Amino acid sequence: MPRISALIAITLLCLPAANAAQDNPKLDDPKITFRSDVSLGRVDAQVVDADNHPIRGLRVQDFILRIDGKQQDIRDFQSEKMPVDLLMLLDVSRSMGPHIRSVANASHQALRTLRDLDRVAIMVFDRFTRLRMSFNSDRQSAEQELENVLSRESFEGGTDITRGLLDSASYIAENGRRDGRRAIVIVTDDQTERSRNDALVLSALTRADSVLSALIAPDALHTGSGGWRRFDDNRPRDPWGYRFPPGYGVAHTQSAGTSEIATQSGGDSMPVDLGSAFEQTLARIRERYALYFYLPDGAPSAEARSVEVELSAAARRRYPRADVRYRRSYLAPNGANEIEHGEGSRQKRGGRQI
Repeated sequence: MPRISALIAITLLCLPAANAAQDNPKLDDPKITFRSDVSLGRVDAQVVDADNHPIRGLRVQDFILRIDGKQQDIRDFQSEKMPVDLLMLLDVSRSMGPHIRSVANASHQALRTLRDLDRVAIMVFDRFTRLRMSFNSDRQSAEQELENVLSRESFEGGTDITRGLLDSASYIAENGRRDGRRAIVIVTDDQTERSRNDALVLSALTRADSVLSALIAPDALHTGSGGWRRFDDNRPRDPWGYRFPPGYGVAHTQSAGTSEIATQSGGDSMPVDLGSAFEQTLARIRERYALYFYLPDGAPSAEARSVEVELSAAARRRYPRADVRYRRSYLAPNGANEIEHGEGSRQKRGGRQI
């Protein structure tokens, strides 16, 4: 009899724990583990209306996220709270001076869009890249360096836009904050003398976890037939003072695909001569939504994964013509430093090749 009473007492003591497990099945599921070191992935998305204006005020339930075709729970959601690391990539090739001047003139108002924890770096390129200012949260330093670019760059060189994009992706991958939003804003006329390689640049942007936005200037030089840009009037002289024959110094250029690459990276492009283009570009970088998800256990960091972001049915009814912009691939954060330079990469820091 005492033994039976003891068994009854033990059973009664266990009932609350059993009921708790029934109320919350996850506590009783051996497959569910709760760890403080679970890695989170992040996808940034911009949503615009039919007139290309950002749609603000969306909530986590307004989004559907798929990685490799499988829908993912969105574990965290932010809009404008994340700090931004912004790299300005300036094309200082021949005749780009007036367009860089436009950006410098607009910088005082545009940089006010950024917040105290946001950082700006400045890199320039023609046939080579040069880091003019490392990441800095001082807005006045950024404005001053833009003025320095105008006074210290000759704006006489050729241009290799693909190299500029690859080197800027490398820099932001190595120096951008893991917990921040990374963005490159390029100012260029999109005319390059060297080969175009969209796939390589997009891969580098994916590894850098960075979006590209473009401010496109019209072709600053006269363009002849067949895409040949002529600058015969500036033909160099030989050592005796005679000009080289006509045709010397004729450079063949082509589009670097900057706008297309920006779109594929989840960014956009605007004409640089639009008065508020610089300010609007920075505002759009800030107005992106950050969607966080758990990384699969054992996922290799070097393997890119396909990404899909769309609005929920309810959100599509509210915004039937909305467009969701995001980068179509994702790479685990610990692979972000693996940037592919390619053979013959030459980068300069502070005017010195590195």
